[in-house]
Amino acid sequence: MFNPKTLVKNTVFGPPGVRMRTIRHGLLRGRKFPIDTANMSMRLVGLWETEIVGAVRRLARQATVACDVGANNGWYTLYFATCPNIRRIFAIEPDSALLKEARENISCNDPAMVEKVTIIEKFVGDRDDDQWCKLDTVLRGVNEPILFKIDIDGGEVDALRGARSILKTGRCALMIETHSAELEQGCIRELQELGYRTTIIKNGWYRAIIPEHRPIALNRWLSAERDS
Repeated sequence: MFNPKTLVKNTVFGPPGVRMRTIRHGLLRGRKFPIDTANMSMRLVGLWETEIVGAVRRLARQATVACDVGANNGWYTLYFATCPNIRRIFAIEPDSALLKEARENISCNDPAMVEKVTIIEKFVGDRDDDQWCKLDTVLRGVNEPILFKIDIDGGEVDALRGARSILKTGRCALMIETHSAELEQGCIRELQELGYRTTIIKNGWYRAIIPEHRPIALNRWLSAERDS
């Protein structure tokens, strides 16, 4: 069946398929990243999660360590690696294939950036074992300003409970994607108990015209910074 939207995409971006492309706008402007324009064209033109771009940039400028929880194939890990003030990045992801992609995606931009990144192939939660890790354990002994990006599709509250020590004593800021109203409120409660000011970042009005693929009822970000 003829699809005008597909025709426009193919005309503008070329035929679909995963190819290394130069990002035109947004956090990774001028950087290379594999994009399949059939489902990720918004990354190419800077409209992917654009609601949080300003906050991520601002918080990243204040950090020397970044912790990408749910690193996937390295979109945010690569951005943190491009920030000259961020000297160490922890990329945590349980999927080994995605971590391999992340390393390759960073290396194809600048192999030296890979030296900043510590790869951890585990789930993040409130326990330590062969498959799981606590952020308190990962970041033990880190005394520098830390920016957390957390996107783990349902385990956000447990991840925060496993980070209570570093969040209580460290200089931290957070960007968290939540996937239900219950999880959003649970994260807010955890953070406020530790003295953090939280801000819900609502999805842009323009999503009614150019929606991202978000099939669940609530899917948005919140930021958190310490009040004092």
